[in-house]
Amino acid sequence: MSRIAFVFVIAALLLPGCASTSQKSGGPNVGSGSPAWILNPDKPGYQGVVGSAPKQDWGGREAQYRVALMKARQELAQMVRVQVESTTRSRVEDRAGKVSRDADIETRLQSSVSLSLDQARVIEEWVDPQSGELYLWLVTPK
Repeated sequence: MSRIAFVFVIAALLLPGCASTSQKSGGPNVGSGSPAWILNPDKPGYQGVVGSAPKQDWGGREAQYRVALMKARQELAQMVRVQVESTTRSRVEDRAGKVSRDADIETRLQSSVSLSLDQARVIEEWVDPQSGELYLWLVTPK
């Protein structure tokens, strides 16, 4: 009987601790006062991404802006369409009545950016008042 009581006491101590842990998501770590576009950068007719940068020790706001823009452009460039090209080489040799076949299949992956980074524009920016992190909303026409 004392074992069951011990298990209940331990469970009673652990449950409040488990209930208070926050869940982490893979998205940006922003507060409740952040704009909606940070978590959902979609805009009709456009492909949108969000780039962010913490406060920079050197270069101030200008450096922070450049880092956030670079991250947003990298994110946009990663949205690529992968095309598979395959080349088949076949060779047949006939030597003194002996036929030998040789097939060589080569598959190459090529990535091509399906979006134009030249037309990408920052349409919104926001600074988190708690952390000082800068968020940029970058869009380009689809």
